[in-house]
Amino acid sequence: MSLLSEKIRNLPSLPGVYIFKDGPGRVLYIGKAKRLAQRVRSYLAEEGDESRHRDLMVEAADLDVILTGSEVEALLLEATLIRQHHPPYNILLKDDKSFPYVRLSVQEEFPRLSVTRRVRDDGARYLGPFTDVKLLRRTLREVRRIFPVRTCRNFEDYRRADRPCLYYHIKRCVGPCYTRAGVRPDDYRALVDGLLLFLTGRDDELLVRLRREMETAAEERRYEMAARHRDQIRLLENVRAPQDVARSGGHDTDVIGLARHGGRAVVAVLLVRGGRVVGKESRTLARVLAREEADVLGSFVAQHYLARTEMPGRLVVGVRMEEAALLSDALGRHAGHRVELVLPARGRERRLMATAERNAALALEDLEARHAGGRSRYAPEVLALQKALGLDVPPHRMVCFDVSNLGSEGAVAAVVASENGRPLRGLYRRMRILRPGPDDFAMIGEAVERYWAHVESGELPRPELVMVDGGVGQLRAARRALERTATRPVRLIGLAKREETVVREDAPPLHLPRRSPSLHLLQRLRDEAHRFGLTYHRQVRGRARVLGALDRIDGVGPARRAALLKAYGSVAALSAAAPEEIAARARVSLSLAVRVADALRGEGVAQAPRAQVPAGPGAAGGDQGPRRADGRGEAA
Repeated sequence: MSLLSEKIRNLPSLPGVYIFKDGPGRVLYIGKAKRLAQRVRSYLAEEGDESRHRDLMVEAADLDVILTGSEVEALLLEATLIRQHHPPYNILLKDDKSFPYVRLSVQEEFPRLSVTRRVRDDGARYLGPFTDVKLLRRTLREVRRIFPVRTCRNFEDYRRADRPCLYYHIKRCVGPCYTRAGVRPDDYRALVDGLLLFLTGRDDELLVRLRREMETAAEERRYEMAARHRDQIRLLENVRAPQDVARSGGHDTDVIGLARHGGRAVVAVLLVRGGRVVGKESRTLARVLAREEADVLGSFVAQHYLARTEMPGRLVVGVRMEEAALLSDALGRHAGHRVELVLPARGRERRLMATAERNAALALEDLEARHAGGRSRYAPEVLALQKALGLDVPPHRMVCFDVSNLGSEGAVAAVVASENGRPLRGLYRRMRILRPGPDDFAMIGEAVERYWAHVESGELPRPELVMVDGGVGQLRAARRALERTATRPVRLIGLAKREETVVREDAPPLHLPRRSPSLHLLQRLRDEAHRFGLTYHRQVRGRARVLGALDRIDGVGPARRAALLKAYGSVAALSAAAPEEIAARARVSLSLAVRVADALRGEGVAQAPRAQVPAGPGAAGGDQGPRRADGRGEAA
């Protein structure tokens, strides 16, 4: 089962937009549906006679969806995305239906208000698109009662004749073409600016201005003007633009929705550019268990946006964050312009927030289904490995053990994990081997026993399959360790390097084909364990060789060792210094400085190669012990 088929089978029966993409991520086709599940699943039907659909499914490798509040909103969003991406499979499959826009010819001395279905690069201001042209025209008729701007095409003819049209007489136009009306360009421009503020959703700014002008007119006893502003305020409070998902006040805005379940969360970001939703981004967050929702959202905002060079001026979030002012200041400094963190209570942004949260919930449901659902949600190579090994369940989570040593020096063990065939670095562990002597069997047994103690305590998740790097001897040592610690059955295999043979406990060795996806899955996991363990082994050996002389001096612990190395940079430079100089530069007692100087000169390390060691507590190994890949220390 391919990744595309898995995503299609997990779709909800909700309205939205679906986007087919190829392997590199190029958009192939954008469509809308009243019920995503039923519409998109029809593409999997083999009996379809539409050749373009068949060609699309051959080329498609991924699917993305954006949930909307209704089918109408999905239609608007579909049109916006098609204009942005120009997908090749939409050219002949879509009809030529277009949506109306409001046009204001702001490039003219006396701008004209009109409705159009074609957007041109002519300097005019276009607002929309809108869904219902009848509702739009009815709304504009009401708006012109308060903002009486001209709508005539033959403005110059009326101007030369110096006579107004009927709209002037019924007070739907101020009559810029009529000299007796006395309309100045500045006054007309102020009227157009108020109309633009209303149509672009900048209601608060317009309300403040209109109330101020109404109070001024009332104080000057210009009651007709005050009444006009009063009517404008009432209209502004009662009438809203007829489009929802495709407009957000004209600002560049990111609307951030969050969904979480246990220790995993998904963030969906709706990208609003130029007043329209132009796309969606999704990010997965791990290790969010027992964290407040505000903390999770704040962590995402900081990590996601502070790593970007460009960001919008507004971030709309769904929860109140205590550090919102701090985040806003940091983002503004990073971006070079003001960045607002907004918590909407009502209106369009609140509805967009609900849409973003639904999209995040859908992505999280799909993610949870892949980890805990049926067979169709597993990667093909995982299912192939289940069949090859005869397992009862697909090995969704696997771990691999490997040991690295050079004689008896610096013996270490590494454990790596994968989920659905992909590395899961949060579960990587590394440890120093405590048993003396270069015994691979004993080292594998110790590593398995120590790791499985954390599995039984619930600190680490239980894998469906355990693999060791080695043959029959390593496999038997791992089984003995599991018998001492495991309370439930554990499937165990080994992978021998020479012939890439899969060693099993109760069956003969298995030789998988060289091109088998199952073998490649095991090889990737084994090679990652070898890389991870070898890197740690080299670190341990390097630390021991550089710091061994200091470790044997009485009175030198991690803190004083770090202070000495910070002052001199290397053991060789330290051995050449006088005790008085050591005491002054490293800020240690003179008696300790004497012991250090005597010990290092007795060791004969003055000619040792100069090795730079990071300063600070914990920079070196020794008493502190090794660190794990996730920074939480080694396994016990």
